[in-house]
Amino acid sequence: MKLLALVCLAAMATPAGAQTRPPDLGQLSIEDLMDIKVTSVSRKEQRTMDVAAAVFVITRDDIRRSGMTTIPDLLRLAPGVNVAQINANKWAVTVRGFNGLYAAKLLVLVDGRSVYNRLFSGILWDGEDLMLDDIERIEVIRGPGAAIWGANAMNGVINIITRPAADTQGVLVRANASRADEQAAVRYGGTFGSTSYRAYSQWTERNPSVLVPGTNADDQSHTFTAGLRMDTTWGRDAFTLETDGTAGQSRALWLNLDPQTAATQPLANDPADSLGGHLMGRWTRTRANGASLLVQSYLDFLSRLEPVADYHRGNFGADAQYHTALGARQDLVAGAGYRFFHERLDGHTGASLTPPESDASLSTAFVQDDIALVGDRLTLTLSSQVQYDSDAGFGVQPSVRAMWKGLPRQRIWGAVSRALRTPSLTDRGIRLDYPPETTPSGLPLFVTFLGSTAVRTETLVDAEAGYRLAIGAAGSIDVTGFTGRYANLLTHENDDPVLQFTPFPSLLVTSRVGNELTATTNGLEVAGHWAPSPSWRLDGSYTLFHIDPRLSATSRALDAGSYALSAPSGQWDLSSAYSPGTHLTLTGALFHVGPLEHFAVNAYTRADAGVDWQFNTRLSVRVLGQNLLDPSHAEFTGTEALLLATQVPRSVGVRFMWAY
Repeated sequence: MKLLALVCLAAMATPAGAQTRPPDLGQLSIEDLMDIKVTSVSRKEQRTMDVAAAVFVITRDDIRRSGMTTIPDLLRLAPGVNVAQINANKWAVTVRGFNGLYAAKLLVLVDGRSVYNRLFSGILWDGEDLMLDDIERIEVIRGPGAAIWGANAMNGVINIITRPAADTQGVLVRANASRADEQAAVRYGGTFGSTSYRAYSQWTERNPSVLVPGTNADDQSHTFTAGLRMDTTWGRDAFTLETDGTAGQSRALWLNLDPQTAATQPLANDPADSLGGHLMGRWTRTRANGASLLVQSYLDFLSRLEPVADYHRGNFGADAQYHTALGARQDLVAGAGYRFFHERLDGHTGASLTPPESDASLSTAFVQDDIALVGDRLTLTLSSQVQYDSDAGFGVQPSVRAMWKGLPRQRIWGAVSRALRTPSLTDRGIRLDYPPETTPSGLPLFVTFLGSTAVRTETLVDAEAGYRLAIGAAGSIDVTGFTGRYANLLTHENDDPVLQFTPFPSLLVTSRVGNELTATTNGLEVAGHWAPSPSWRLDGSYTLFHIDPRLSATSRALDAGSYALSAPSGQWDLSSAYSPGTHLTLTGALFHVGPLEHFAVNAYTRADAGVDWQFNTRLSVRVLGQNLLDPSHAEFTGTEALLLATQVPRSVGVRFMWAY
């Protein structure tokens, strides 16, 4: 509240005659959206209209108008992305199925730096506490990106691209408070010589979700992040240096694995503490003929003290890539990279990893060649990545893409790709001993889950086709159809129950990681934009998804349904932004997600509504309501039986922002 008062006082000091800034609506026209340059598909700039992939861009204006305060919530704006909030500080996020707390087939990057976690091949979303005001755009690539980005870019790539320091000059103060969370952020940007910089800090407090309406789940969290970015240019050379650090504490509602206390205390009471940070440097040299060389390197570290286990990680990465034209009809991008991982997991009662500490490395090399055919109307793109993983060995991930530009303002494209998901440390060496349960016979039942050193790499062969149409300056539509064939998917293979007599009569069931599942997926993704007038814009999308999982004849897994129904078969969204005047913008959004029948999660429709008022060039205020249709609703469960899922409550809040 003190920060809100400070913002209001600053606004009062603003000269009354200050010129008003136009609202966000209209900064990007429909034509501008089609002309946005993306880099995540080919590691080079391309117009969104001309990319032979299913790509969607969440722009800076989209981020501001949405009123959302977390990266997972922002990803609800993209078609084909399934976002489910598990509790107040945990999310399940995926593209094209296979969702879960540890969704392992999606690669996430921040400014081209991978935030992939080798422990479980997923993303710790609660650790990515970015200042959303500094995000330029979020590029969402649906479908394999492995030919360029490597293993684990299996179902998609999300690249969060932050703004150059030169675009964030001056002072910005923001404070928002709602039922869901409270957040305060301060940023200052300046220059010295040819160098631009910004320094920032952000405090985030996430309030408890609910078990049932009116009953808090006691899963609150708080996080503090501070960082610095500097950009400079000397002739043809550009340099970027960025660093940040994050510290936080949360109550994640982990299952209590201690057999002595689990019966009376099913959830671990201890909070989780986390500390992490990174340092990244990037150098780009552009030659007179347009060719460019980019070299990037980073260090990051993470320490998380959870009730289940203590996890410590240190990573080093270095990448280099070269982009040049080969004659008049070919455009080549090639590069190589190296990663070194040091990780340690110290398990508490009921959890362990073998070995507890490991070092691993990953070496990669890729090449992509765009070839112009039939004049410039057809482009054929050939690309492949070769990698050597010190744990999983060699892997090859090729891709063939084609783009037809023969029709004005229309594009037709297709792609065939192969992608890999290498085993995680937990796939290979985890051990979980669950608390005993009483069977009908009266004997206690103990369940043990084990990783396996024999686990194999998962594979995908995927085919996609898409069509884009720009309808003048008023609208656009983007349609993608896909089919994929997965092999070696993970299963939980169950041994026969064993009767034990020591230290007392009981039954033991052991479940081990296997690769006894194949699956075929099919789907359709449609996204559209329409501007009925210069002051009104509508955006919408629809996603249809189907998966057919098949266990091998030798499998002893009890169920493959969790794969089939871990993501909804259908979802859609519709959002509107209308500015009746230069000061006022009205926004609304509907998000509908189909049921997860296997997990007993009902379909739900989320409604958000907001009002933005721009007082003057410095101060704006936003009132936002989220999840307005229900007091609360569930979005996910079935989180590997380790985490309690809760319900997302209705929320109303306000945001003040002052910039000078």
